[in-house]
Amino acid sequence: MNKSKTSLNDTREALETAKYSYEEKLRALQSIEQQAHAATASGDEATAKKLMTQAIEVEEQMSVLDSDIKYLEGILNEKPNTKNLNIIPLLLIPLALILGGFGYWYFTQQAPTTATCLASGTKVRINGSTSMVRINKMLKKLIESNCPGSVIETGSSGSDVGIQQLSAGQVDIAAVSRPLNAQEQAKGLVANFVKRDAIAIVVGKQNPFTKGLTTAQVADIFQGKINNWSAVGGTAGTIRVINRPLVSGTRHAFHELVLNNAEFGATPNITTYPTDETTPILKKLQADGISYGSYAQVNQQTVRVVPIDGLMPDSQQYPLRRQLSYIYKEPMSPAVKTFMDFLKSPEAQEIIKQN
Repeated sequence: MNKSKTSLNDTREALETAKYSYEEKLRALQSIEQQAHAATASGDEATAKKLMTQAIEVEEQMSVLDSDIKYLEGILNEKPNTKNLNIIPLLLIPLALILGGFGYWYFTQQAPTTATCLASGTKVRINGSTSMVRINKMLKKLIESNCPGSVIETGSSGSDVGIQQLSAGQVDIAAVSRPLNAQEQAKGLVANFVKRDAIAIVVGKQNPFTKGLTTAQVADIFQGKINNWSAVGGTAGTIRVINRPLVSGTRHAFHELVLNNAEFGATPNITTYPTDETTPILKKLQADGISYGSYAQVNQQTVRVVPIDGLMPDSQQYPLRRQLSYIYKEPMSPAVKTFMDFLKSPEAQEIIKQN
């Protein structure tokens, strides 16, 4: 493989992840500032002071990220040369310390490790996002076949349920498709980055609509502002919107990426499916429905994926992308640590890549 091409690909991935991390830091900062104002208003000066200290720390992290983003953009905007390519790894070292999950991913990928087996009799319980169902099942099969006597229990009740069960000690790991909020982090929950995933907008195969949509049009559809296919260049007819339930991490990500945290619509053409199950939702699309789901899941089913802003979900520039993570609670148990170590193995990484 051409080393220059590989280095530039690494730079693009680092830039994309840095921007994502910057946005997460910005949201965290806004949340902290709101809490600080509320604490000040209630007369709790001690809490307000503590929160503002946290805000300053986040601002400092954002400042470093902003510098790294500009630097990476500068590299990509220049013609490739040996000097720039040789210093990319030096840049990624401080960047990795800030990005957390990405830093873990980047450095573990440089030197694949041998899978460490779970001890015989070990059980690891995982529940959470439907977006990670295939990854969970394939890892279960790999671990149980390679590690005799170990048991991996998996469920897919939604990101929120997984996090709630993890907090309550009912599972060991939560599979999630949204960032942890400040309250969850305060409970000792820690995110271990798994991969980036795209949210695909889908219609049924028999739907006559074969065009693409803009992000703004998708937002208007799910807010009930557009409710007829003719308004987006399709055949006249009501758009039947099928939303995911509140427990869905994919819904949380969609709410943020598409609606900018505005409310979903409540018009008669919009319904919410009661359980976080992708396949049943897709079966209900028929000729007039529209919904969304993890691209890794919907891409293998009999639906049509709608281009968004002229891009398909497998494009690095596709606008609706989020992170998938395994969440654990501090202090990390030996079984969970072994599972996380297992994720670094080439076999596990191939499963994650393909699913």
